[in-house]
Amino acid sequence: MKRNTFRTAALLLTMLLIPAAVSCGSADNTETKDTAGVQDVTTAAPEETVDPTQAALDNAIAKLDGIDYQGYEFRIMDRSAEQDPNWETIDVWVEAETGDTIDDAVYKRNTLLEDAMNIKITENKVKNPYVDARTSIMSGGDDFDIFTDGLSLLATMAVEGYLVDLNTVDALNLTETWWDQDLNKDLSIAEKLFFCTGDISIMDNYGTWCVMFNKDIAADYDFEDLYTLVKDGKWTIDKMYDMAKQVTRDVDGNGVQDNSDQWGFLTESYNEYGLWAAGGQRITDKDADDIPTLVAYSDKSVEVLDKVTEFTQDKACTLVADTVTSGTLTGCGFTNEHFGNGNALFIYGGMWLITKFRGYDVNFGVVPAPKFDESQTRYYNTYSYANCTAYSIPTTAADLERTGTVMEAMAEVSKYTLTPAYYDVALKGKYIRDEESAEMLDIILAQRAYDLGMIFNWGSMFSTITSFATASNTDFASAYAKKESATQKAIDQFIEQLEALE
Repeated sequence: MKRNTFRTAALLLTMLLIPAAVSCGSADNTETKDTAGVQDVTTAAPEETVDPTQAALDNAIAKLDGIDYQGYEFRIMDRSAEQDPNWETIDVWVEAETGDTIDDAVYKRNTLLEDAMNIKITENKVKNPYVDARTSIMSGGDDFDIFTDGLSLLATMAVEGYLVDLNTVDALNLTETWWDQDLNKDLSIAEKLFFCTGDISIMDNYGTWCVMFNKDIAADYDFEDLYTLVKDGKWTIDKMYDMAKQVTRDVDGNGVQDNSDQWGFLTESYNEYGLWAAGGQRITDKDADDIPTLVAYSDKSVEVLDKVTEFTQDKACTLVADTVTSGTLTGCGFTNEHFGNGNALFIYGGMWLITKFRGYDVNFGVVPAPKFDESQTRYYNTYSYANCTAYSIPTTAADLERTGTVMEAMAEVSKYTLTPAYYDVALKGKYIRDEESAEMLDIILAQRAYDLGMIFNWGSMFSTITSFATASNTDFASAYAKKESATQKAIDQFIEQLEALE
């Protein structure tokens, strides 16, 4: 689980900065010269400091001693840049070291695994892994060992019976720290788990949502320090909304708040759910038997959604990407560019934007999505249902013991190679512009909340919530009443399908 790795990384760095203790020399190394009255003491050389990360990596490789897969080609299918270059998988395979931090970490990890287990890791980049994997499995083909795609697409394959229940793969130890325990807990169903992530990948981080803010605009308006608000538990949607309203202004003076002006908040319809979930709400929970239960409607969920909708539909301060339809850039392309050019206080989106905005002059910081109010005990951070990726094993896998062993080793070794490269060097060192934002990333990634009702979209309940960002009718009580029966029926049917697969 990445957040443990990140905390560990800080501890390891601290340990490395502590000077090694100098041991005194033994009696044999000490000669007393009585005539001069001076004691000449010769000390032993300082003990060599052991790098704990390297030691952990060495231990992970040592576990593989005796494994010999005789040159087996371990095949991984993932996303190419063809469908969307922003979401191309970049953490599976590279041909050689390039000097890029991530590339070199991937190459190091793969080389270590290949040498230790006598395998060859190969990558098959495709436009749509879901389509290609599904086609292959349906035909009974043995075309890949594991694959990665967005959570909602993997969820579809799970209900179709094309994915292995990872809890049945003995070689996988999913309780280890290199696996995301929040995902394992929140997205299992009836004690079955069909996808997982963790240190094995950085693409799930790319798909995790956060709020980016323009530090210069915030300073111009003398706002409270956002980082302090977050750490004090006072970063709320009311605070964010109030700030957004204050900074919105008609830059070109045409009397209309349009694409040329400064905005308080740039968002998209999907984020209606994200802000609602950030208020501690979810579509489904689970009962004692690990079966999903519908919990979307309550007095509190209505209160939170009403506030979110008020904010997202306030055209005096909020620009919803879905409504931008004219110009050379539309939708999120426009809002991303608009923020990058310094024309908005807030934008809410995936962490991949952190790398994008590094190419602009905008002076930005990063904070989690806001709480609903200060009484909320924690922050909840959501993710893209389509682009937060995870790994699955196809039911056509010929040797689950071998597949699980390689997958487990890949995750563990990544904890000491890929994750530090991404988090501590690429993000905190290369892209993040201040120390406080790096601390915010710890909070964001440590407090993700997964929701089965979102990734499965049973009864279109998730779609109903996201529609409130632009809908004319925003009465959740009536909308829920129309969807409740269909949603519950879809959940029940899913459980029946799952039981039929046994």
